[in-house]
Amino acid sequence: MAYDRIDWHSGGDYPAGLPEENGGIHIGMFLAWAFGQGMAGEVHREDSADLLAALQRREITGLEFLLRACDSKFWDEDLNEEGNAFAIDYYSTGDESPFARQHGDYLGDYCDLFNRHAEAHGFEYESTYHVENTWENFERVRAMLDQRLAQWRAWREDDANRTLDPKAQFLRACAEVGDVLAAQGFKPNKHGTLWKKTAADRDKLFEVEFEAERYNTRANVQMTVNVRISSKRLKPWLQEITGNSHCDGYLLFGSLRRPEKAARVIVWQISGVSLAQSVREMREAITQYLLPLFELLGDRERALEHLAAHGAGFTGVCQPEATPMAFMLCFGTREQAQRFFEGYYASRPGPWRGNIAKTFARLQAGEEILWNMSAYSDEHRIKLAFAQGLALPARTGES
Repeated sequence: MAYDRIDWHSGGDYPAGLPEENGGIHIGMFLAWAFGQGMAGEVHREDSADLLAALQRREITGLEFLLRACDSKFWDEDLNEEGNAFAIDYYSTGDESPFARQHGDYLGDYCDLFNRHAEAHGFEYESTYHVENTWENFERVRAMLDQRLAQWRAWREDDANRTLDPKAQFLRACAEVGDVLAAQGFKPNKHGTLWKKTAADRDKLFEVEFEAERYNTRANVQMTVNVRISSKRLKPWLQEITGNSHCDGYLLFGSLRRPEKAARVIVWQISGVSLAQSVREMREAITQYLLPLFELLGDRERALEHLAAHGAGFTGVCQPEATPMAFMLCFGTREQAQRFFEGYYASRPGPWRGNIAKTFARLQAGEEILWNMSAYSDEHRIKLAFAQGLALPARTGES
């Protein structure tokens, strides 16, 4: 999510003759202050460490950092968790944030700060963008932001505001939805965002993960429900076949989605009055789609025959996909694996089938199998099918 960008300011009524980069002075000052508070995001701690250090030594300004390390844009990834929580509540406009409505938002405070400064010294800024990019002005902004941060930290600790914190709302929903998984023997992680259960065969691991959307605010909290199924024995088998130590051993993964064909992943709204209905819908969807899926795939023989006959498309979870290819080759018969491959091939659109045929043709011509390179999604699984002796289905016509 972009909080702010220079090009949002430098168009339209932007003052003529003023460098476009002046539209980012206020952004750079906020970033310089946030980084001084230890709020730098991981991307900058890892990839922009030298520039961060130069900024802390005041060898470059926040604006220069914005231009050189952020492509002139202020994104959520620029900050850590606390930094984003503060920016969501304060950097946004007052109409969007309860905190900003009560205490003020950043750009409003910034304008007021320099209007008062100019008035006290007998002059007037032609526009907000005429504020000079100096460390003296940064010190004025820093004092203002220090005060707002202290107010925000106290504000969010109030019981009423704490319950509206996006993370708190998300974790509450996780706990309420997780009850249906706990009843089936799933165990949660510390925060209740990831639930795991080992199948009766001690080989397969079922995982249900609740994922918060990146752009949540106090009034708009959204989440998805993801599922992963992996095999402990499959991972070393794949590593031996491919020589790739990063094989994951997944049998299937997907997300809860509408049951209609080609339906998108469901994004549930869980803020405010939407919570109860969304929790109920998630619990019902888990019961209707995920628990039967776990029961099916927990029985290896049933799973192999079902996948061979019907493929890996599961209503409410995922479209037909090639992920179980390795599982079929590792545990199933050659005939079952071939049927699965033919079903997957038939489910693909014409251009995709063409890609699969080209992969087979290249490998049949003697091209070396490079497991860590794929020209299209799932090509490494197509290579695995070839390497294990599966035959390309006859092409009776493309659509």
